[in-house]
Amino acid sequence: MNKQLLKDALLRSLDEEINAALAAAGEAHATASHGENKPENQYDTLALEAAYLAHGQSERILQLQQARINLSRWVAPDFSEDDSVRMGACVVLLSENDEERSIFIAPVGGRELEFEGEKILVVNQEAPVTRRLCGLQIGDEVALTLGGRSSLWELLAIH
Repeated sequence: MNKQLLKDALLRSLDEEINAALAAAGEAHATASHGENKPENQYDTLALEAAYLAHGQSERILQLQQARINLSRWVAPDFSEDDSVRMGACVVLLSENDEERSIFIAPVGGRELEFEGEKILVVNQEAPVTRRLCGLQIGDEVALTLGGRSSLWELLAIH
């Protein structure tokens, strides 16, 4: 698995999220500053609410941009079959029901990517699943809840 290409896909996903947040912030700012939304009385709070929303969107954009910078500078390590799971690992798990699942531990998480024809769950170091996986090696088993279902999973591969 080419983790540089996976990282590039993750960067594109972040770019899409940043662009969507920029558009939402622009709309909220336009609503907050539009002349027709000037309060008519003390209970008319549309412009104030839009201003709060625009501020929140701006903060979210800054967080996303910083995450993108951190990710772009990060170099995903290579792994051998003897290594333990840690930051930068992309692991393949097999459930009791013969379902395979790929998980990539990266600086930015909380998303699922379509990559080379498969869905890859991207998690960061703070994710509960990461804490359960770190330190495991190929052949180890772990109980995880993925997709709302608890199951026993075997670590098949580490990239």
